[in-house]
Amino acid sequence: MLRLLTRPARQQFRALGLQRRLLRQLTTRPELVLKDKTRPLRIERELPDPTKDKVKNRVQLGLFTVTICVALASIFNYEKTQSPIISNSLYHLRRSQSIRDLMGDNIDFDGLVPWVYGDLNQVAGKVNISFYIKGTKNVQGMVKLVANRENKNQEFLIHEWSITVGDKKIDLLAEDGGAKTL
Repeated sequence: MLRLLTRPARQQFRALGLQRRLLRQLTTRPELVLKDKTRPLRIERELPDPTKDKVKNRVQLGLFTVTICVALASIFNYEKTQSPIISNSLYHLRRSQSIRDLMGDNIDFDGLVPWVYGDLNQVAGKVNISFYIKGTKNVQGMVKLVANRENKNQEFLIHEWSITVGDKKIDLLAEDGGAKTL
C-alpha cells in the first residue's frame, strides 16, 4: 500500500508511525523496581486493633460532633444576621431619633459575635426574633420583632416591634412614621 502513495506521503506516513511508537513507549507503565529483591511485596504484620483506645476514640468523636454542631449553629446564625429583615430593622433603629437619644450613634449588634435568637423563616412567613444592640453610649438594648404574612405575595405584617433598654420599653410601631410592614 505504501508503494501506491507518493514519496512525500510515504515519508509523512512513516513519521506518523514513528510518532505512534514513541508515544506508546512513553505511556507504557514503568517496571516495578524493588529496593530489596529478597523481601516480598506484601505486608506481613498484624493489623492494628480497632477496639484499642476506645475511650480516646469516643472522646474524639464527641469533640468532633460538638465542633460540627457549633459550626452549623454559627453558619445558621450568620444567615440570620445577614437577612434583609435584620438589616431593615437596624436601619430603622439607626434612623430613629428617640433610639439615638437613648443609645447614641453607631447602633449595631452588641457583643463580639452577634447572635439572633428566635425563628426567622421568610419562606414560611414567620418572624419571631430578638437580638441585642449597642450604641456609642455603651447602653445595651434588646430588640424584639414579631411579624408574619399569609402568603408570599404579601408584605410582612408587624405585630410587635420594640426595644427594651434597662427597664424602659419603647414601642417602635407607636412612633410617628413607624413602619407597619417590612
